[in-house]
Amino acid sequence: MSEDLSYEQNPVQEDAEYLEMNEVEEVIDQNQDDAQPEDIDDEMDMEDDRVEIDMTNNSKGYYDLHKDSVFNIDSYGGICITGSGDDTAHVWEINNNAINAQTNKDGEPVERKSLFEIKHNESVIGCFLTRPKGLYLISGDMNGLIKIYKTIKKGQWELIHEIQQVEELQWLKINHAVEGMFAFGGTDGSVWVYQLTKNDLNLVMTGFSHQQDCTNGDFINYSEDDIQLLSTSIDGSIVLWSVYTGEALMKWTGDNFKSHSTPQWISLQISPVSDAQPQKLAAVGSTEGALTLLNLQSHQVLYFNPAVIENIAEHEELSDLSIESISWLITPGKPALLVIGIVRGDLIVYDIPTFKIRSQLKLEEAITKTYISAGNNNANRRLFVSSMDGKVYTYDPYQITNEQSQWIAHGHNMGVLDFAVDEKNNLLVTAGDDGVSLVFEL
Repeated sequence: MSEDLSYEQNPVQEDAEYLEMNEVEEVIDQNQDDAQPEDIDDEMDMEDDRVEIDMTNNSKGYYDLHKDSVFNIDSYGGICITGSGDDTAHVWEINNNAINAQTNKDGEPVERKSLFEIKHNESVIGCFLTRPKGLYLISGDMNGLIKIYKTIKKGQWELIHEIQQVEELQWLKINHAVEGMFAFGGTDGSVWVYQLTKNDLNLVMTGFSHQQDCTNGDFINYSEDDIQLLSTSIDGSIVLWSVYTGEALMKWTGDNFKSHSTPQWISLQISPVSDAQPQKLAAVGSTEGALTLLNLQSHQVLYFNPAVIENIAEHEELSDLSIESISWLITPGKPALLVIGIVRGDLIVYDIPTFKIRSQLKLEEAITKTYISAGNNNANRRLFVSSMDGKVYTYDPYQITNEQSQWIAHGHNMGVLDFAVDEKNNLLVTAGDDGVSLVFEL
């Protein structure tokens, strides 16, 4: 990975053949209890619905004040913010009163301290602490209402802005490199970017190019004056925007992918900043398992596969092939990797840019998120994978098998919908479908 990867324009192949050597300068490389029949039919039905619950729990702390599923979580500076189906976002501490011997002598998880509650009128599907200073809290609900609080001091926040530009919010993201910048998209296909400056809220851009739901988006930072945004839609389009001008720099549509069906794009991940890979690439996944790799500077489609899973069982549906999460791993001196997690439970690791499968495994239930830690100077990188089986698995991303998970986080009795890794404090915090968040030491 010491050389630049230079791609020549080549037609996209429907059958997803590997990129040839002449295309690249460098190749990188329930158990239902068998209940006894009861005399009363209602009781028999209840018995038949029983499932066994794994009570294993290796967490060190917990937060359980939400009254419904916890959909999303963010962690920064020893604080967590969680968004829930109970129409609230909660702010709570993670590292001051649980992860030490004095408060946890019996080895049992210790309750985390609640700091603040943000009330909404619908499920909160996005919430963040801004980076890199943590000056603001931002939360958004399904009805499109976004609330912004400024930090007064630790444990105290004040509401300063409310905005509602879309009838239904699809996604909300912050720019981790620019304090107070955030973006969101709606079911009307629109894209919005705002910037907080000294508590003033300014509309930076609006984009109207997608014809259906705008399902995802993320920032690409080249410099303070050159920031772009990539957005996706179920109408099969992917749009690259200039944030400060609002110009659509490139729009990829079905014609670019030469697919028999229109990919409904829902997941994306931008390649990280790295001297080993100077080009900005984006990997985008669809609801039915299509995967594409885009060069965001040359605007070329480098790879397209209409179905990463070719064969499905009779009882499975195409939605089981949905690519829910994508993660990059670019490390100097090692092959670049792309990891995708699928609803069916498949975890697939590709070498870039050959796009040959390096390794894969299959979990018993749906994968909800993948994440690769930064490690120490690119060493000891770990792949985190959350699942609807209530666990978070960790792997060496260069060597994954079902039998070689490095460590597993146990404790939820329903699925893990999201998680955050606090690498500074060496903690993992989860968002559970059971309404509980757990804190684990790594």
